[in-house]
Amino acid sequence: MSDDTGILLFLAAGALVLVLIVVFGVLSSRKKSKATTRTWSVRTGWIGEQPFLESSDLAPDDKRQEELFRQTYPIGGTVTVAITDDQGERAEHEVHVSRIGRSLRAGFPQAKIGLSAYFREWEGSEFPAVFPVKGSDKIVEIALDADGVTARDAAGAIVFTSPWSTLLFSNGPDIVLAGGTGKTVRVEYKDGDALEELLIKYGTLKQMHF
Repeated sequence: MSDDTGILLFLAAGALVLVLIVVFGVLSSRKKSKATTRTWSVRTGWIGEQPFLESSDLAPDDKRQEELFRQTYPIGGTVTVAITDDQGERAEHEVHVSRIGRSLRAGFPQAKIGLSAYFREWEGSEFPAVFPVKGSDKIVEIALDADGVTARDAAGAIVFTSPWSTLLFSNGPDIVLAGGTGKTVRVEYKDGDALEELLIKYGTLKQMHF
């Protein structure tokens, strides 16, 4: 066999491998997009006395699994949750889904996402709320109300403000907030803080860390 023939065979084999990679990739993508089986589980989380449902970790590009979550918990749909009353009695209550939240999860720097379902019965019940924080631009306080988010410095001056409709957040090692003005600020937090949970509930996730 001549050198030219060997080179041609080598190139042909390489091309075949590339074709097979593309074919298997397309088939895998189609299978994922048509999936009917949920790969996630849910558990009950809490914001104070308020229950919500949160999924296990999902790949950020797995749109089908997110679609299945939203189909399972449609806005306006009903869910039964167990709630403990003031007397310590635990009972099941039927509640109504009001919104779905998205958040970053563990796995940095290839972060995964989590999905949360919140209920109409507690919609807006958290406001007003004020959280002492340590952040960029000398931020010492973040206030949340029905209109949106306001961050202030020690002198009480407004450093950042945004209505919920345009608020973007990224909950990585710290929390990054952005609004419609192009300004971003960062604040420190502990995982599971009420501040983080409320930003997830009422804000819009935009990955701004990695």
